[in-house]
Amino acid sequence: MIRRKSISLVAANLFLGVTLLASPAGAADAPPAAKAPAKGDVRRGWNVFVAKSCARCHAVFGHGGEVGPDLGRTHAGALTDAELAAALWNHIPRMWGKMKEERIPQVPINEAEMADLFAYLSFVRAIDEPGDPDNGRRLLEEKRCATCHTVGDKSNGVGPDLRRWAHFRNPAVWAKLMFDHASQMVQAMRARNIPQPSLSASELVDIVSYIRSMSPTGEAELLDPGDAALGEKLFREKSCIQCHTVHGVGGKVGPELGRKGWETSFTGIAIKAWNSVEKMRAAMASRNIQVPVLTPQEMAHVITYLFAATYADEPGSPEKGAALLRDKGCVQCHGKGAGPDLDKYRNRATPVTVAQALWMHGPTMLERMRDLEVRWPSLTGEEMRHVLAALNVAPPESAGGTKDNKGETK
Repeated sequence: MIRRKSISLVAANLFLGVTLLASPAGAADAPPAAKAPAKGDVRRGWNVFVAKSCARCHAVFGHGGEVGPDLGRTHAGALTDAELAAALWNHIPRMWGKMKEERIPQVPINEAEMADLFAYLSFVRAIDEPGDPDNGRRLLEEKRCATCHTVGDKSNGVGPDLRRWAHFRNPAVWAKLMFDHASQMVQAMRARNIPQPSLSASELVDIVSYIRSMSPTGEAELLDPGDAALGEKLFREKSCIQCHTVHGVGGKVGPELGRKGWETSFTGIAIKAWNSVEKMRAAMASRNIQVPVLTPQEMAHVITYLFAATYADEPGSPEKGAALLRDKGCVQCHGKGAGPDLDKYRNRATPVTVAQALWMHGPTMLERMRDLEVRWPSLTGEEMRHVLAALNVAPPESAGGTKDNKGETK
């Protein structure tokens, strides 16, 4: 029995609740010879997710189908695009079996739509689950925020009423506002012998959820999708690069921000700045660096850039990829009549193109392999990167032989 719970509510929670991501397909490092993939769009990707019946099987934060895993709760934040494509590859036999069992028809998805879908899935991987207002209220007391700030009808006259920020749905913007006011806040806390509270990403999400629940108007300020290219430009212009390194480029004062696993959510990246605000300001003052001022939209761009850099795929090895094509048995069918020649993907093989081809041809491949009594091979994310590199650099035939001038394998 498929559950269909308020898909429109999912859209409201996702698109109003957080800053949107740019597609990592446009930001990921492809092998040098590969053609740059089309950049997906998160909003269009949501439409693909619904229109192509993905939501009939998959839920997002509890809203949607129960046939497949909940894509908002699979701890997929550490997945790169290649790892996502590999997960789809490994899931194909079970997925098509379930679709057949539930009588869900296969619907075509073209490459542009798959790029949009990847953008949406990356967006889902980067956000936090919906906050808990009750826990947010408790945290405000535990962290002693209410000592200075007005909350609801309680007024103390020291800090501003937190409800004035209630129209900011994105917790990352709250972290930015807290950073901007850090000097005044730290002075006020020291005067009252209150330690600066450390927050986790989930705690900030809960606090924002509580403040949102107390909004008298329910109005929301929305942001456009973050752009990784603009974020990188701002990262340099605002002197962040003087202290922080991203993929080996930048200063060594602060931590490396491009390493995988550094953070797995938008809010997590933003809250790191708040937890380190005093150290960061001291380091900037000692180097005569002006504290950067960013608008909420600029903050969205910078965080998008950092997230994309953190989860960009490393280039694969064509040699290892060629060996995998041979060892996994791919060349037994492709290029020998049983399957199409994979050379058509040279210079354009990406996680998106592979995922699209897999979606369109997976059922046929699965049936043909069963007829031949060939087991469906599994691929890790690293192996997927190597296979993509091989497809981009050389014809698959090079893994199992070369062709003469008549096109025959020898």
